[in-house]
Amino acid sequence: MSAATHRALVRRPPDGSGRTLVEVAEVPLPRLEPGDALLAPATVGICGTDWQILRGLRDDPTPVLGHEGVAYVVEPGDSGLAEGTAVTVNPTHPRDPSFLLGHNLPGLWAERTRIPATAVRAGLVVPVPEDAARPRVAALAEPLASALYGMRIARHAVRPAALVVWGDGIVGRLARDLWRSELPGLHCLLVGHGPDATDPADPELPGLLAALPAPVVAVITTPRTGTREALTALDRQVPGTLLVDVHAGLEPGPLPLTAGDIDVAAIRAANCGGTPWPPRVEEFQRPHGRLLLCGHRGVGDGHLRHAVDLLRTTPALGARVLTHRVGPEEAADLVNTVLVSGTREATGHRVLKTAIDMGGRP
Repeated sequence: MSAATHRALVRRPPDGSGRTLVEVAEVPLPRLEPGDALLAPATVGICGTDWQILRGLRDDPTPVLGHEGVAYVVEPGDSGLAEGTAVTVNPTHPRDPSFLLGHNLPGLWAERTRIPATAVRAGLVVPVPEDAARPRVAALAEPLASALYGMRIARHAVRPAALVVWGDGIVGRLARDLWRSELPGLHCLLVGHGPDATDPADPELPGLLAALPAPVVAVITTPRTGTREALTALDRQVPGTLLVDVHAGLEPGPLPLTAGDIDVAAIRAANCGGTPWPPRVEEFQRPHGRLLLCGHRGVGDGHLRHAVDLLRTTPALGARVLTHRVGPEEAADLVNTVLVSGTREATGHRVLKTAIDMGGRP
């Protein structure tokens, strides 16, 4: 890093095949406005949303992705934090849609990241213990916080007898582990493509869903391209009281369900950053039982702190979710390997969560 530049993982425009590849490049240091904070990312994560952006499934414009991780304060801005403080960043502002870290603003896949004053003043730069920069904690805190938020909403509405997690990626596996840890003995069914999941195309799946004891909580953590299919199958195949946490995104507009045409995207977006509380959970009557729908955008700072504490003190939580630990150049190779191959494998292993060491130090 020179006096005027720093290194970042930068995505380039799609090549002739339509692929968006990533490279390590020198980019200008961020220009700070009054109140802005400047961070030195230490350990950052690659999440499912990042993969969707890289594959062109989302139109987020920033060339530098990354909204999960732990960094150190270089310039505190209006945060009131001392230089060198370990922090994580809440990437979603509950009131200012112009702040979406790593989506419409340059993210944490860089040696320096600017956090605008609007986010700093909102308390979105969250101090964490020094050892939170460890790969498993730093890379998993934000997705675990999201699973925590969803669980709090669901448990506010029902006391489940069974859990379905549809989608066996990062958040799905963390959600399953979290629910199991809080409700030992809970009947759990994981739907996905991994070795310990039931494939969505398995002809036995409808029977497994129909046999679940009610009430059932279902958490949908698929890529946004799979949300409609998962929700439709759950709605039709799970009898009795069913609460669906639509964690995954989906397109706005009415979705035909057995209770009628419902704008599920609007319901999902109603809970944001921990507010309102009590959360919004919409109830509908189906021919074969109650349907409750909820979801959320972002997390609250309390969810992030709780997630960090859980990961620091519970080694088994998410132990098999972190699959790769790499430096920036290795991260570029891993991302490009996955994008070119069209699979989720690199270095001979399935890619779930990847932690990148960006080198930030106090």
